[in-house]
Amino acid sequence: MDGKGEILRQIKDREGEILTLLSELVQHPSENPPGDTKAVAEFVVEYLRGKGFSPEVVAPQPTMVNILASTEGHAPGRHMILNAHMDTFPVGDRSGWERDPFSGAVTEGRIYGRGVSDMKAGVAASITAFCLLAEMKKAWRGRLTLALVCDEETFGPWGANYLVDHNPKLRGDAVIIGEPSSPRTVRFGEKGFVWVRLTARGQSAHSAYPQHGWNAILSIVRILQDLKDLERIEWRVAEDFLRTIDQGRVVTDELLGKGTTDVLSSVTVNLGTIRGGIKVNLVADFCEVEADIRIPPGITTAQILTHIGRIIREHRGANYEVFNRSEPNYTPSDHELFSIVTRNVTEVRGEPPVLNISAPATDSRVFRRVGIPVAVHGPRPYNLAAANEYVTLEDYLNTVRVHALCALDFLSTGKT
Repeated sequence: MDGKGEILRQIKDREGEILTLLSELVQHPSENPPGDTKAVAEFVVEYLRGKGFSPEVVAPQPTMVNILASTEGHAPGRHMILNAHMDTFPVGDRSGWERDPFSGAVTEGRIYGRGVSDMKAGVAASITAFCLLAEMKKAWRGRLTLALVCDEETFGPWGANYLVDHNPKLRGDAVIIGEPSSPRTVRFGEKGFVWVRLTARGQSAHSAYPQHGWNAILSIVRILQDLKDLERIEWRVAEDFLRTIDQGRVVTDELLGKGTTDVLSSVTVNLGTIRGGIKVNLVADFCEVEADIRIPPGITTAQILTHIGRIIREHRGANYEVFNRSEPNYTPSDHELFSIVTRNVTEVRGEPPVLNISAPATDSRVFRRVGIPVAVHGPRPYNLAAANEYVTLEDYLNTVRVHALCALDFLSTGKT
């Protein structure tokens, strides 16, 4: 039996163990906030030690724990990284949950619990693929690294960013991430964003005599009208990116709603918060808005900020500050990694996936920042960030299969 056949046989024979691993990961809460991954990290460390590994624990902050483990093939070769984040969204209001959000219940072809889709199914897939390949080193060359990080939900200052910037083990030839997406897609990039806080100062006065004052809320209204006009500019978006996502338009729009492909290639402006004034019968002398501007590949955050600066300078008493930003990023879709992932998804599911990108940010941007190709493929999330979150057993097990097969293919081919 060849290496790929052996992997599939092992996954079938160990299905119970693989399901139990995910269920137990869910049973170790790691909500962010507060961002404490100690308990789930301790569980993973003990699991890996039980498999004969000596994982490295990296904790830049006492409660924010990362785990690294590496294994070598039979000869020198390429380096692949399996990355996943251990932190999850918080549970929120428990009244909507039909069962304990940390039960990890396996029932009716589903696994339930907070974070099971985002992204403990991906964590379990990475761990399982790592352990399987470690048992069959004669079938591949090079190095395989497992990198489980602590704080993707808060942009990774102590997780992926810290490790990439401080640990040489996080420099490789390719990365696979099991973020929730869809078994029908492979993500090759993601949109960037600019988060800005816009403020306007006015002059307070009694509202019965508004001519004595200067209303900051009205200033913000005019600024926001100009800001929304960013969506109407004909931006120059990367052509190869546009061609690739357009090829997957039918599937992407079917999965995420009509028009999603167009959203992925467009600038969008969301006004998330607003506050201003202190009393109904006073002219507001202050107003503040926070805006989230998402941008596709081909546009830079600097271009967006140039436009914002022009808008602000046209309005008396206005100012802005950037409190978060991330550049759009993608790996060229003709990279070998996507041929490998596409081939294995097709073999596992019997249907070829399409390539698209993520609108929200993930840790893939961190690896692409240092020039490492990244492919994202994971289970479809159900009730993501809501009550009764779950993934199907089929999606989860197929994610395990795809990750293990892709790692084997990538590490058994290419230059040594």
